[in-house]
Amino acid sequence: MKIDLKKAYDSVFWEVVQEILDGLHFPSLFITWIMACITTPTFTIQLNGRDHGSFKGKRGLRQGDPLSPLLFVLVMEYLSRLFQRATTKPGFKFHPQCRINKMVHMMFADDLIVFSAADRLTVHELMLAFEKFSKCSGLKANKDKS
Repeated sequence: MKIDLKKAYDSVFWEVVQEILDGLHFPSLFITWIMACITTPTFTIQLNGRDHGSFKGKRGLRQGDPLSPLLFVLVMEYLSRLFQRATTKPGFKFHPQCRINKMVHMMFADDLIVFSAADRLTVHELMLAFEKFSKCSGLKANKDKS
């Protein structure tokens, strides 16, 4: 299966970034700094070279920010762990070419390729893992590109 994540950087919930950093045992002060970096920016709207108000961001990582790709990778690590956990469910079957390495997926930026046997139970377990990830991270599949 190919899954394209819709507006990947823009959709990440800040809370999940904080929970992941905490779950990976980053120091509290470091987490505070990171959260300050991603939660404090304001955006100004310009029209014809003149400012027309500003607003605070509510979620997402900023493209172009050197910190964002690293944080995005940590968020995607959560999905990797959910997929790995799905492989331990009774009846889960790997794709025949991926069984030896126990490979379930590959990621590149906002695209995922998921490998498994094409049976109902296996696909269901992987979809449950993706749905759980989607609910807590804010990242959803772009159905037109998946």
